[in-house]
Amino acid sequence: MKNTHVSISIGVAFILGAGAGWIAKGEFINYLFSHYVPAIITLLAAYYGAKFAFEFQSRKEIKEEKNRKIISGNLAIFKLSTMISSLMSYQRQVIEPVRGKYTAFLEMTPTLPQKKENISIDTDSLAFLLGSEDPNLLGELSVEEARYDAAIAAINDRSMVHRNEAQPTLDAAGMQNGGSCTREEMQRILGERLFHTLHQSTDQVIYHVDSTILSLKEVSDKLSRELKKLFPDERIISVETPEERELTEGEA
Repeated sequence: MKNTHVSISIGVAFILGAGAGWIAKGEFINYLFSHYVPAIITLLAAYYGAKFAFEFQSRKEIKEEKNRKIISGNLAIFKLSTMISSLMSYQRQVIEPVRGKYTAFLEMTPTLPQKKENISIDTDSLAFLLGSEDPNLLGELSVEEARYDAAIAAINDRSMVHRNEAQPTLDAAGMQNGGSCTREEMQRILGERLFHTLHQSTDQVIYHVDSTILSLKEVSDKLSRELKKLFPDERIISVETPEERELTEGEA
């Protein structure tokens, strides 16, 4: 646009200079309106047309960039929600029925290998958060993804040990599913290594699932709040747990 300003200035100076010559000859009026005025109008039209096109394109690019940031932020919250839902489903179906029982390490059902397909967070698209009021949020998102991966890995490792080692050992000893058995008998049947391995892996699964659900929810809420600060007039989604949903419905 700077070059356009220079061109306009030169053009106007030329026209004014030529016009001054015609004034000296007394023939400037007719010639001015027949030649110079149309030229000036054409020059101004070109200038303002270029200026309008430039500003329009700039506004369009700014709006598109803003929309990309909003979409990236909402998509990250959606993926955090998917992680939370996955772990809460496991918590409800597998952990809660045996929570607090001394036989939980045996009774907690092994599952088929858990997968984390398409649940990774694209932190590159969220780089704009580095300029927000909470620049550490981007790092926290990476940590939460790693915690979710660790929880899935813990579930898979325990299930493998339970399915491939504990169950065959119990079957070989003739131990019935659901039958009563003392801690000492379980330890004798399984052996020291398998007994303690299964105990530790079960504790690890419960710890990872419980703590990761809480931390995922906390970071998801932080991300939602930060996006609402950056884009106050736009629709930003948020994660709502079943307990929060019930509370909201009760208040309504």
